[in-house]
Amino acid sequence: MDGWMDGWMDDGVPVGPGHNGCHGAGLKQEVAAALRALRDNLLAEQKKQEENQAGCSCVVQWKHLESWELQGRSMQQLSSLRASLQQEVHALSSELVAHLLVRDQLRTKQDAMLLDVQDLT
Repeated sequence: MDGWMDGWMDDGVPVGPGHNGCHGAGLKQEVAAALRALRDNLLAEQKKQEENQAGCSCVVQWKHLESWELQGRSMQQLSSLRASLQQEVHALSSELVAHLLVRDQLRTKQDAMLLDVQDLT
């Protein structure tokens, strides 16, 4: 080994005076294994949540209505359409809140994992 890589093992772990290469390599492998396990758990949990939420989406595909189509409808039809749209907006808002909560939970878990990794190194 000569050049800028002197003092480093092939895997990037520092060696030489003040560095225990074996201990560092073992710690690095342990951290990598822990991160892989956490990643796998999070991916499995995320997949499970996505499968559960796939069935709850109640989005209805609405046909675009022109103004002349609306003018040709009765007040009762318009009121019914309005109520349906309000229900759909409420359902979509609830679904959005649920997705935002999941996102926040995942970010919290990610922050905790980063702190754990920082403590290990």
